[in-house]
Amino acid sequence: MKQKLVLLLALSLLVPLHVSGNPGGVGNSLENMQCGGACHGDANQNATSNLQLGLQPSGTVWAGQPTEITVQISGFDTSHDIDQIGIFLLSSTNANNDIPTTDGWSILSDGMGGSNNYIEYASVDSNVLTHSWILRADEVGEKILYVSVHHGDNSGTDAGSPFFGVSQAFEINVEAIPENLQRIDPEYQPPASREVGESTTLCLKTIAASDVVIEWREPSGESYQVETTQNNGCWNAVLPPALSVSTIEWRAILDGEGPQQTTPWFSLASVEPTWEADETALLLQSIAHLVLFFGLVLLVRKPKRIDDEFKDYMEESL
Repeated sequence: MKQKLVLLLALSLLVPLHVSGNPGGVGNSLENMQCGGACHGDANQNATSNLQLGLQPSGTVWAGQPTEITVQISGFDTSHDIDQIGIFLLSSTNANNDIPTTDGWSILSDGMGGSNNYIEYASVDSNVLTHSWILRADEVGEKILYVSVHHGDNSGTDAGSPFFGVSQAFEINVEAIPENLQRIDPEYQPPASREVGESTTLCLKTIAASDVVIEWREPSGESYQVETTQNNGCWNAVLPPALSVSTIEWRAILDGEGPQQTTPWFSLASVEPTWEADETALLLQSIAHLVLFFGLVLLVRKPKRIDDEFKDYMEESL
């Protein structure tokens, strides 16, 4: 019996398993490029993606200021039949410590209500997919960004396999912002999400700005201005609540001594309220369960009588 068990274990280690991409995805998150092996199947068995990957910053990239980085992916109809795709924004192709935050970037918005470098699309409806991140570089100089994709394919000889692709290196020139140019405070962090039904009060700190206008819109829709007031060093504005799970975008238009400056569109996702646990209550509940368990053990355990113990002793002596 033992020999059969050993043989079965050996065969299970020797026989290669069928490897396919994770059909459910892993969700938007901060991921290194090595997630191609850990999340979507064995990286050594990945097939090569033929999608075309592009990246373009919107305008001048100032140090300490938010900038929009737009990724464009094309070739779906001609290269692959894809349902779901994962997109990575990377600072290197080392497959470790290659998240942009390890190279002096802050991820202010991933366009999905978070601050992640990896996002997933559950479906692709056109031949070209465009997605934008809002980043902020911490210093002047040349920086490198890459785009990587993981996906499946419903057709062809490699159907069902995990596909992987990575772009060329895209050089980003980060410039020093002129001293008198109006701008957002380099420490400002825009809100990324809120609960459905909640309005959002912005407190936007600026430098060298004499006037600020706040606009909001539904993605790619008509924009609306909201009343903006200045108080305690902040430009305050209230963004209206959402009645359902959805995303709106907002931006600031800054006037001052220099040319008018307009921030990228920041995404603000409205999500369902999350359940929050009371840690103290959970601890007390765990202690109560532990006490109950040991109490049941003591009640069920039947102690030996003295005469039984004496009988056992006499039998052992004989």
